[in-house]
Amino acid sequence: MLRAGRLSVHLITLRNMFCKKYEGRGARDEETKRKTCLIIFLFCILNSAFLISQSSCGCDEKKMAFSQSYAVSHKLIFRGKTLSISTGEDFNKATFIVTQLFRGRCAKEVDIYFDKKAACQLKFNTGEDWLMYADYQQIEKPFVAYCSRSRKNVINTNKNIEVQYIKSDLTVDAECEKLREQFGLQNFSTQPKEENTLHNNIIPSFWQRIILLLCSMGGFMLIYFGVTKLLKR
Repeated sequence: MLRAGRLSVHLITLRNMFCKKYEGRGARDEETKRKTCLIIFLFCILNSAFLISQSSCGCDEKKMAFSQSYAVSHKLIFRGKTLSISTGEDFNKATFIVTQLFRGRCAKEVDIYFDKKAACQLKFNTGEDWLMYADYQQIEKPFVAYCSRSRKNVINTNKNIEVQYIKSDLTVDAECEKLREQFGLQNFSTQPKEENTLHNNIIPSFWQRIILLLCSMGGFMLIYFGVTKLLKR
């Protein structure tokens, strides 16, 4: 809210600054003045909206502070190394070799899905060491959000740099130790990865969802007209 208030002040200042040059030119220039000021003001708003969208990847660190309740709110927590990364139409997928499983059930090798269309995206590379907090969505597949404590372990003397996406008073190693104290280490599922993801169900793409929606609407319309005809008889 504070950022929005400051932007409003800046926009009004810019508008007044650009409009001053038309002052004192007489009534015949009033219409030109108003149109020019409106165009400049709209341009400033659009430009500010673009800048906000580009810099809106900050997360509320208070909501992501490490605590027992935060950890319990996630269904799957593990530490692992990225084996491969795959791209999809709506979501990307990172395959992990799990080294420590703290919460939930999964096989030694697990697929984690993440949004590829959002302005703020997680970035994975093969061979990286990650601490992951995931939840099950869409056909019981594990998804990870950008604003979470999921992060890459980067070895550095500055522990605020060691955490990739959020600042924390805990290093990845220290947080894993706390998770182990809280949950212990879980056994891996003996099911193959395909069975563990419900026979590898495919997430529908955007156009597939549109087609399914249109088909559903068409079906409802047919049922409605059919019932209406029967009632008229």
